[in-house]
Amino acid sequence: MRYPLALALATALLALAACGTSAGDPAAPASSAAAPEVPDGLVMTAQAACEEADGLYHTLGPGARAEIVKGVRAEAKGDTAAVEAALTELRPLFTSTSATFADVAGKVADPDLKAALTTLSEVAAKEATFTSFAAFESVAALAAPAESVLKGKCAEAGRPLVNLD
Repeated sequence: MRYPLALALATALLALAACGTSAGDPAAPASSAAAPEVPDGLVMTAQAACEEADGLYHTLGPGARAEIVKGVRAEAKGDTAAVEAALTELRPLFTSTSATFADVAGKVADPDLKAALTTLSEVAAKEATFTSFAAFESVAALAAPAESVLKGKCAEAGRPLVNLD
């Protein structure tokens, strides 16, 4: 089962923590030397939208991973105060991620890319309201198809995502 945004990080990090290893930093978004021009009437090309999305997945990297690991471990121990502290730390990140996905979705013409970005915005907004880490599984089914479309559209646009597995 694919997990959206932060839960994927938590799952991977818990596995790595159990093995005593740490994950390397995800690749930073590549900067495009010659981005294609935006056609008349559009605000953002698919390639530029993919650059933004990949940047969001990069942002959901090391700092968020540390908070997620702390929260998942605290939840496993029944430490509700630590769970709330970790969620409180993550909420602004999810809120900002949601806003950025929504902004980018509003600027692209491709209806499939727009729908995928809108769904990911909704998922991140929902994640910002969670009160437990177990709740993240409830959005996995929503995010996986959108992330699949995003990966496909970005590959077609010549800007494959490097920060989304």
